[in-house]
Amino acid sequence: MTGPRLRPGEPALLLSAAVYGVSTTVSVVALHDVRPADLLAVEISGAAAMLLITAAVRGQLRRRGAPRQMLLGALVPGLAFLFGDLGLARTSASSGSLLLAAEPLLSVLLALAVLRERLSGRAAVALVVGLAGGALVAFEPGGPSGTDTTLGNVLVLLAVVAAAVFLIATRRFNEDGDGLNASAWQTTGGALSVVPFVAASWSTGGTRLDTVGVAGWLACIAVVVCGALGSVMFNRGIARVPAARAGQLGNLTPVVGTLTAVVFVGDRPSLPQLVGGAAILAGLALLLHTPAELKLVEEYR
Repeated sequence: MTGPRLRPGEPALLLSAAVYGVSTTVSVVALHDVRPADLLAVEISGAAAMLLITAAVRGQLRRRGAPRQMLLGALVPGLAFLFGDLGLARTSASSGSLLLAAEPLLSVLLALAVLRERLSGRAAVALVVGLAGGALVAFEPGGPSGTDTTLGNVLVLLAVVAAAVFLIATRRFNEDGDGLNASAWQTTGGALSVVPFVAASWSTGGTRLDTVGVAGWLACIAVVVCGALGSVMFNRGIARVPAARAGQLGNLTPVVGTLTAVVFVGDRPSLPQLVGGAAILAGLALLLHTPAELKLVEEYR
């Protein structure tokens, strides 16, 4: 039996998911040298500048729809990156990556409620299994500072919630498939939305950007590039793929993120985390192989 064929837009979503998985690990590396507010300022403002300039040079920057895109940007990269950076500064790269596997499951739940998509009994079981696994990963400390790590996991989950809401809203309102224009305005909106937090953080605790070394700056720049590329690919694909299917394709994010954390950072997830991660991925596998009972009422409007 062959697996499901990729539809138009799905390769872009898979690439986006893989890039975001790498970004999770690179963010943890960067946060060893800089504060969360530092990384937040660099990654969002850097991506916004990169995408705005690129879109303008290519003649793809349009003001029509910009306010709506900027509001979406308050969710991602705004709130999602804010909670994500605060959380990743307190937890491991592998835990953060495994928690990201809850996003596709939450996206499916929102797709049912908001976009009127249908869910089979088998897919409902997959959701329960996956969400239970996410809870197990979130509340397993897995480190010497258990309370702080648990807080970090909860903050990553808040980032997941913001990203899931963003996926549904973007699927609902983005229909032209111009990933570059949408991402340029979204990152701009995200940058503006986090200015109060960054300003307050710098005024009370200062910044480490003035003392960070070459390795730290390279990690920060890698996060900027991953964020920009992931955003463009996501916006390019989401206009062509139903939200539930897009959520399922997001299972590549925790897989890539956990693998890169283990191989390049030396993370060693605890047994409960591995069990929770396996449950998350099992739920996603069930969703991915559910027959065509999961579909839009008005598929591909």
